[in-house]
Amino acid sequence: MNPSNRVVILTGATQGIGRATARTLAQAGCFLVLAARTREPLDTLAAELNAGPTQAVAIPTNMGDTAQAANLVRATVETFGRLDVVINNAALGVRDEVVDLNETEARRVMDVNYFGPVALIQAAIPHLKANREGGLIINISSIVGRRAMPGIAGYCASKAALEKMAESLRIELKRDNIRVSTVYPGVTATRFNDHSLGRSQSGRGRLAGVPPERAAQTILRTIRHERRDVFVTLFDRAFVTAGALWPWLMDQFLSRYTGRS
Repeated sequence: MNPSNRVVILTGATQGIGRATARTLAQAGCFLVLAARTREPLDTLAAELNAGPTQAVAIPTNMGDTAQAANLVRATVETFGRLDVVINNAALGVRDEVVDLNETEARRVMDVNYFGPVALIQAAIPHLKANREGGLIINISSIVGRRAMPGIAGYCASKAALEKMAESLRIELKRDNIRVSTVYPGVTATRFNDHSLGRSQSGRGRLAGVPPERAAQTILRTIRHERRDVFVTLFDRAFVTAGALWPWLMDQFLSRYTGRS
């Protein structure tokens, strides 16, 4: 898909990968509907992008409240007349071992990372079906949704759920010409962990990470090429592949790497 003049909903737009993606897609000529919980940084980002070559609107949206998804889609279609791409990027982390995982926090993570995206997709599908060229849904998962890490089980589970939902969705929507891609970032240099829930805030075993702009370029390429599964780096792909081929060895490696052996 040529990204120029495409109407794109982007959730989690004001932080990390989301903000970098908003700037990258604006430069590529997309019309952007920016969604995040807090209005002030959302309006600031929209004003920045509107000073450039594109049009961006800010729609404050809490992806943990599934009822707000329909309003986000409705506002998009009212503003631009159509919808081409949905990017489910908003996410919330939780850093606790399973034995300490708080149910309320775990449910909040699932609301933001899984049920919110599902609600947005459900609201978007009728408009993507009405689009003559169909449409594209991009879910931003994580490599830990494919190979879980210790200490962040609640987050891993939410991203695994998102990825498995996308597998079903891709087949269900094929005859409607709605394509589904999943992007799997690895460790990214953002403040994501600073906003995570949970009591264990240790960064033990955490790499420095790639710049969010690299993930944003990957998302732009995903719009252009619409590949099924997309990794940001070769390391990310190798990590997931090794975990699938030699899970017992990955168990041992992660036990030692995170100081649990």
